[in-house]
Amino acid sequence: MFSTSTRRLFAAAFSERRLFAAALSERWRSATALSATLAIALAATSLLAPAPARADQQTVKLIQLLIQKGILSPNQAKDLLKETGGGAVTGGHHHAAAPEGEEGEPPTTTGQIRVTYVPQFIRKQIADEVRAQVMDQAQEEGWAQPDALPEWTKRIKIFGDMRMRYEGDFFDKNNYNQFVNFNSINNGSPFDANSYGINGGTQANPPFLDTSQNRNFFKLRARLGFEAEIDDWVKATFRIGTGQNDSPVTANEILGAGNGSSLANGDFAKPSLWLDRAYFTLTPLKDVTLYTGRMNNPFLPSDLMFAQDLGFDGFAANYHRDIGSGVAVFANTGAFPMFNTALDFSTNSDVKYGSTDAYLAALQAGATWTISPQYQALLGIGIFDYLGNQGAVSSPCYVQPANQYYCSTDDTRAPFVQFGNTLYAIRNIVPSNGSTATSPNPQYYGLASRFDVLDIHPRFDILTWHPIDVEFDGEFTKNLAYDRSAIVNHGPANGPVGPVNNLGNGGIYQGGDTGYEAKVTLGHLIIEQRLDWSAFLAYRYLETDATLDALADSDFHLGGTNAKGYLVGASLGVARNTWLTLRYLSANQVSGPQYGVSSVYVDLNARF
Repeated sequence: MFSTSTRRLFAAAFSERRLFAAALSERWRSATALSATLAIALAATSLLAPAPARADQQTVKLIQLLIQKGILSPNQAKDLLKETGGGAVTGGHHHAAAPEGEEGEPPTTTGQIRVTYVPQFIRKQIADEVRAQVMDQAQEEGWAQPDALPEWTKRIKIFGDMRMRYEGDFFDKNNYNQFVNFNSINNGSPFDANSYGINGGTQANPPFLDTSQNRNFFKLRARLGFEAEIDDWVKATFRIGTGQNDSPVTANEILGAGNGSSLANGDFAKPSLWLDRAYFTLTPLKDVTLYTGRMNNPFLPSDLMFAQDLGFDGFAANYHRDIGSGVAVFANTGAFPMFNTALDFSTNSDVKYGSTDAYLAALQAGATWTISPQYQALLGIGIFDYLGNQGAVSSPCYVQPANQYYCSTDDTRAPFVQFGNTLYAIRNIVPSNGSTATSPNPQYYGLASRFDVLDIHPRFDILTWHPIDVEFDGEFTKNLAYDRSAIVNHGPANGPVGPVNNLGNGGIYQGGDTGYEAKVTLGHLIIEQRLDWSAFLAYRYLETDATLDALADSDFHLGGTNAKGYLVGASLGVARNTWLTLRYLSANQVSGPQYGVSSVYVDLNARF
């Protein structure tokens, strides 16, 4: 503890807060403010010098500096220290003092102030208290760092990425050229199935996919996000991104693209921005993380089931715990709304229909095993149950002459499809003239199968030559709800029964429920620095109804399911967090008419 005289000295110097603050405000907020403050702090710190004689001189210098700054008057110092002996302060000059009782002690003259020797531990306490008080006040009042950002900005992290892509799509010359674009129909007006060359139709064509004309694209993907730490266990993440449309599987903006018969987006038209992510991350327990909102994929990455850019809407939870011996267990689960019927469905009718909502409920569990620093293994097993996604046949629907705008199950049509899933007509149209062959049959199309997907995902890493690593990655999927007999016999009573696609010779249905992929990657698994590199080779096989085509990869076979083939690629770092990627994808259909396409992707990527 401080001696009484020492405490009184520094009490006089610093207890008068208004005088102290006024002096600091006037002097220290100027260009030399910080240097003056640090001078006092350094002077106090210098009391830590080990030599007693030198310490007395520094103590006198400190008192002299306090007097010069107007914080302490000579008379105050003299009165406070009158019971001590030592060096004197006289009009800016000081003298070394000998310890009391020693010979040669100079006499005290008028106007002199003696300062006694201060022990080492007292000097340390004085220095620490002066430094702490000065820095606390500087931090509290914000004048130590005049340009410092507000405190809340320290809890905000900005992140983003950008990708410029060249894409070339090259079609097999023997491709079938009448694959119906069911996504276009379901998101527009219904199509009269009786007008399309069947049952004596008049050859009014539906929209078709392009499977014959090679194409070249330039695409841009740009995303910017913010992560805010609201509390120790609460974070909020927000990200916006580009996108040609509201497709769930890609954020690409096609540069200069037209839109069907429209020339929209040509001549450097501005691209669109979409809400890409908006979710909370909660960690109420050490091993538990909760997510809610529009989030990243909360499950293991899947090349078969989920596109890389796919966002999940809803609620998810993650559990992860180390159990020893290099083994950790994990579990991921979630519930995600995929469709909610419009409140006023049907809009133009006085008859309203109840909601037929669709959900994804999923549970995935597994373990990681660090066998040694050179070998690591992972196994994940999950069940992904899609509830309410299957199309439903409507009640009898009178289109003419009553001119009914909606049928009762129109909202069960597939809201977004790519290519591959088996579809069937869902409107049970009552013929206006008694003939199902010639009466108009305006149709929408729904998924013919239910989807309850088992996914098994093993991975094995060899890190012996790190950072040149080897990763073996595999995946197997099977739709446990697939029922071929039900698909073949499902359909409206007054229309064609059974699937309208994935048909082989003689109209025989050729769908399937299984998919798998084997992949090997060599090199840097994450590209971070210049000259980091990696290369991969994969083979993929995905039958028509192994998983939901709407959420699958949008690059391989131009998106969806019913595809098999090879994928090969390589990446090279050209700067920090900047890299080039080249991929070649060659795919054909698994079943049905010929549909082969090879795609080349050249990407310049950057992240921050």
